[in-house]
Amino acid sequence: MKRRVPIFILFFGAEIFLILAAFYLIIYFKNLPEIHTYVALFLGIYLFVRALVFIIIHSKTFTKINYILSIINDFKKGKFIAHHNNNHSNNSLSLIIKELSVMGRNLDSVLNSQKSEISKLRELYQNIVLSISSFFIVLNEKGDIIFANESFCKKFQFDLEDIIGKKIDSIFIFVTPTIKESIKSVLTKKEPIIIEKTHLLSSTSIAIVADIKISSMIVEGETQVILIIDDITAICKKDFQMNLISQVSETIQRDDEIESVLHAILIGVTSGSGLGFNRAMLFLIDNKEKKLVGKMAVGPDTMEEAIQIWSSVSACGIDIYSQLKSYQEKNHEKSNFINLVLNTSFSLKDTTNIFVQACHNQEYIHVYDAYNDPRISEEIRDFMGVKEFVVIPLISMNKSIGVIVADNKFNQAPIGQDSIDLLSIFAFQAALLIESYNNLHIIKKEMEKIQEKQEALIESEKLAAVGRIAAHIAHEIRNPLVTMGGYARRIIQLAKDTKEIIKNQDHIIKSASVVLKESERLEKTLSNVMDFSRTSSFIMEFNNINEIVLDTFELLKNLFQERRINCKLNLSEELPLVKSDFNQMKQVMLNLIQNAIDATPPQGEICISTKSNGQNVYISVKDTGIGIPPEDLNKIFEPFYSTKVTGVGLGLSIIKKIINDHNGDIAVTSSKEEGTEFVVKLPLPK
Repeated sequence: MKRRVPIFILFFGAEIFLILAAFYLIIYFKNLPEIHTYVALFLGIYLFVRALVFIIIHSKTFTKINYILSIINDFKKGKFIAHHNNNHSNNSLSLIIKELSVMGRNLDSVLNSQKSEISKLRELYQNIVLSISSFFIVLNEKGDIIFANESFCKKFQFDLEDIIGKKIDSIFIFVTPTIKESIKSVLTKKEPIIIEKTHLLSSTSIAIVADIKISSMIVEGETQVILIIDDITAICKKDFQMNLISQVSETIQRDDEIESVLHAILIGVTSGSGLGFNRAMLFLIDNKEKKLVGKMAVGPDTMEEAIQIWSSVSACGIDIYSQLKSYQEKNHEKSNFINLVLNTSFSLKDTTNIFVQACHNQEYIHVYDAYNDPRISEEIRDFMGVKEFVVIPLISMNKSIGVIVADNKFNQAPIGQDSIDLLSIFAFQAALLIESYNNLHIIKKEMEKIQEKQEALIESEKLAAVGRIAAHIAHEIRNPLVTMGGYARRIIQLAKDTKEIIKNQDHIIKSASVVLKESERLEKTLSNVMDFSRTSSFIMEFNNINEIVLDTFELLKNLFQERRINCKLNLSEELPLVKSDFNQMKQVMLNLIQNAIDATPPQGEICISTKSNGQNVYISVKDTGIGIPPEDLNKIFEPFYSTKVTGVGLGLSIIKKIINDHNGDIAVTSSKEEGTEFVVKLPLPK
């Protein structure tokens, strides 16, 4: 099979031949200018015809190339349109156009399919975001709001277009530092954070308690922060209501001051989310003065103070006792608001006063607009300084005892009926608690009086019994003792005068001495009994206790040496004078030191010390003796109770009686290892 020579090669060869022939003619007929002109004209015509033929032959090729470029430009713009190629030629450009058209149809089909799926997903996403019960807002990296769902806008009464581009703290009255720090942390660390039970108060005066989940997402290379807010106010209210009354009741049982009780009640009105009023005031009826008197108030003085309180208190939980202890520590720092209430009272005769009306009618009064309500006097308007408030009577046993007044002065949140109903229930319980406290307080006082009378009666019975015993003893033994003493002295005298006659002189003297010694001991015992039962008359003077101690020590100095007991004196040099009876206090010191000597073995030690704290003088007598058994410590001051074989049991009773007559006190501590210490406390004159 012969190969055909391509037509463009033949055409190209002929063209070269013609050009060479033209140059030959120009060179050969160089002396004939007219030949040159014809040759140049011929070449010009030829080139024009050649260009025209080239354009005619290649015009379709240019059209195809432009067509391909337009398809590519459409592809770049994302327009995958199916192009129709009516040229059925099989050259390369036509094939390229054909392939691009097929590709366009395929891409257009895929794109339409994806658009449909994206549209469905977008619709689903919008339905989820817009209809979700949680409140949903999105912030950009600068903290500007770029989206909020419909639930958020409805709850806080915002129009979406009004909050787009604003900061979060411009749509809420305050944003806690925890929320701000959490947003910054999520932006940097990209880790979600959950904040539980926090207060939110919008600039439209909508207040809730919420759990907030803060997370992030990347959109077109920019980090966005998502805040999902769940309203848990209702749950907190339920928990609060169950907890509030029991805590107030428990607090009242712990405290015995009416001011603390009233403060605990108002903490319940203003704390947490259950009632959560900004301010609360309590007025109680004074039946003597016939007035409604301000007794207690709880609430801030300024908006800044209110925000500080809301930021620090727990949203759902409430620990009234802890807050009450804090109040007791700071109760000297009363705010202007508290002082205003404490210095305010209203006459019960003024029936036009809305507070008094609530008491008389025993019905709550809800004031919506104090500035235009004809029931509100100028006095009440000036006192309250707020548009809306509620007055709840305190009713116990069908009797009004006062009112609770509450408002939302600072966040301007409207007072709903549910809050009024809850406050009414709480006020009823509070009234019962106040009455219970008053009754309990009266009972406590009566019990104290009864106890004092009982103690006095017991003491009187003891003294009466001692008196009867003393009288009986005095009657039975005084005369025999006198007789014994007289005869004993007579025997001794006779024995001395008749030494030559009586042979058993020494025996008689010894026997008579025994009779005399025993009679003296019985007389001393009888004297102690009479001293204890007899009302003493004291000579009260300013005495130095150190002098009494030294005087007693000198009296017993020989006894210390005889028993081989060391006595150590530790007396304060700057001891103030005490108003006392010198002889009676010396009797106290004598009995205490003698008891210490009797309990201390040889080589032991007795320490006597004095000191003062500016209010009392203390005298201590401490020994290293055998100690007092624990079971006897509570009995040693009772009359006729003694741990000694030969004791009567009146020494410590007499001491206690003398100390009590001096308005003082005596205490004892004892152990087998360390011995016994008696401490006498005498008050200094005021």
